Amino acid sequence: MKPQSVSKPIRILLVDDQALTGLLLRRMLGAEEEMAVLACLDPAAAVQMAEEQDPAVILLDLVMPGVDGLTLLRRFRSMERFSHTPIILLSSQEEAEWKAQAFQDGANDYLIKLPDAVEMVARLRYHAENYFNRQKHIKDQQALLESEQRFRMVTQSIPEAIVAVCPDGMIHFWNRGAEKIFGYTAQEIYDRSLTVLLPQHASMQPMRKLHRIRLYSQRYQEDAQKDRTWEMVGVRKGGETFPMEFSIATWKAEGVVHFAAVIRDITERKRAEEKIRHQAHFDLLTDLPNRNLFLKRLDESLALAARQSKRLALLFIDLDRFKWVNDTLGHEAGDDLLQQAAQRMLACVRKSDTVARLGGDEFTMILFDIADAVSVTRVVETILQQLAVPFLLSGQEVGISGSIGVTFFPEDGDGREALLRNADHAMYVAKRSGRNAYWLFQPEQQGA
Repeated sequence: MKPQSVSKPIRILLVDDQALTGLLLRRMLGAEEEMAVLACLDPAAAVQMAEEQDPAVILLDLVMPGVDGLTLLRRFRSMERFSHTPIILLSSQEEAEWKAQAFQDGANDYLIKLPDAVEMVARLRYHAENYFNRQKHIKDQQALLESEQRFRMVTQSIPEAIVAVCPDGMIHFWNRGAEKIFGYTAQEIYDRSLTVLLPQHASMQPMRKLHRIRLYSQRYQEDAQKDRTWEMVGVRKGGETFPMEFSIATWKAEGVVHFAAVIRDITERKRAEEKIRHQAHFDLLTDLPNRNLFLKRLDESLALAARQSKRLALLFIDLDRFKWVNDTLGHEAGDDLLQQAAQRMLACVRKSDTVARLGGDEFTMILFDIADAVSVTRVVETILQQLAVPFLLSGQEVGISGSIGVTFFPEDGDGREALLRNADHAMYVAKRSGRNAYWLFQPEQQGA
């Protein structure tokens, strides 16, 4: 399912001393009418501009003259007004140390600038939606706590679960949202411990923490103003577990601290996040790893092979006559051919190997920890045999073939770029040799 779009305009404050970044970001968001980019080229003026414009998301360049992104991040987080505003750090490179520091200082995300437009839009929309929802929940909670009567009237009308708990941890209020999410009626759950809503293995630590912080703290007034929100696992009446967002509101009655849990079922949000992650790394048509994930796995495989003194083979595969299928039978048949071919190639290799689609009719494989070239040629010959079996497309059998180029690590090169060139070159040699063939890269072919 697609994430629901937010109902209000999304103002995005970009703080970057390079005007080009703002131009590129606006181009990325060109079709997103509800998103507006506010560019601030002077880091020193960022806080004032944020106070004036009230952005839903703040993007900070990590490296800027005068005031860097981490310094600005800490300044925003020190201000109550921006304590929950989503802040994303932008960097020109992936640096684990800087990334860890950014999250430690309160960043919501860390992106290499600028990422793919689809990913950027999805992330901005995701963080903005969370920001608007958080604002709504905070306002709702403040209104609910004005009086017990108003609390009960309002909470019965909202979809989130509201669970009020006595100082001893026993439930004494349960709204209709809670009934819908957890499956218990108010009568069934009344005077039972809040731990019944949590998996047994995970229930003790959060509850001890809540009791220690909320019920017995001598610094109640200071602590009550701090937001407490966790993502946790909940348990429904039938035993089914699900992801939930668990927020705490507290109040004092006759000198005793009580608290209420505001609980949201975030199953759909988690599915949407997983879908975004999946689409960023897998081909939408064949569900094979895409170019980005392929390159990442190739780098990881090369590093592991170097450490363990292993060999690997890199294969480039091109489907012969694919253009004829597209032109003659149509793109739907072409898509069907790609999907069927992908499944046939997957069946020819081990689960530990990688089969990826680079685009069009070009595929690639990473065969890790190979014994020798003979074992690889057996796999290659099997792939050619499988591709030569007629495909049923648009009600008719269609014959195609494949051209495969093969290169080896470490014999043919010890770097990603060299191996990619080698495999690509060998594949074209195979295609020129008459198709339905494979070619093992030879070092003397370099530059031929």
